[in-house]
Amino acid sequence: MEAPTSARQMRRLLDAVLSIGAQLDLATVLQRIVEAAQDLVDAQYGALGVLDDSGDGLSQFLTVGLDGEERAAIGPTPRGLGILGVLISDPRPLRLTDLAAHPASTGFPANHPSMTSFLGVPVMVHGRVFGNLYLCDKLGGGPFTDSDETLCVALATAAGVAIDNARLHSRVAELVLVEERDRIARDLHDTVIQRLFAIGLSLQGVASMSMPGEMSERLEEAVDELDTTVREIRSAIFELHSTRVGRSSLRRAAT
Repeated sequence: MEAPTSARQMRRLLDAVLSIGAQLDLATVLQRIVEAAQDLVDAQYGALGVLDDSGDGLSQFLTVGLDGEERAAIGPTPRGLGILGVLISDPRPLRLTDLAAHPASTGFPANHPSMTSFLGVPVMVHGRVFGNLYLCDKLGGGPFTDSDETLCVALATAAGVAIDNARLHSRVAELVLVEERDRIARDLHDTVIQRLFAIGLSLQGVASMSMPGEMSERLEEAVDELDTTVREIRSAIFELHSTRVGRSSLRRAAT
């Protein structure tokens, strides 16, 4: 009979939850989740697959345990087939002693390290699958345990909360940025453009007076430059407003 989760393991879980919850940037949260999962269950390799908008494949695949060269040698980001696809179609914890023995196994691509034991856990946000944690090859040999699965499920629950919190923070920051754009646009239009326009009218009035030709030409050049500046500011205002249109969804922006 397997030993229950120890106090040491619970402390590691608490540390992992706190480290994830302390982050506000979603990209950082996602990377920290997979790092924490790998450390928590003593896995040699870990990954977090983020589902795409259709929910049928992966849009992002974060890994630990592989260096940059090894990751690049494997090739494109997995699409969510084989064992990875099992958790996508059936989002429940999956623990395997030997990956290759599972009927859904399709083997590994070229240059992929050999992996044997496997633990997969879905990460839910508001009752919907956001992605899946994949852990492979428990350090020291042997399969992942019941305790490992329990710890990983608990971590995934905390991860869902941290992801939701980070997405909310991103949305708030985005709204603040939009409001700041609007404020800048109003200031440019209501204050800066009006002042430049008034200065331009004054200079035109002075240029129409009788004065040496050189001075009149310089005033006309100044008026032309002010006109150009006003047009550029109006273009900038248009750009500030247009950036609000067609913004991507939180999942696409975050991943």
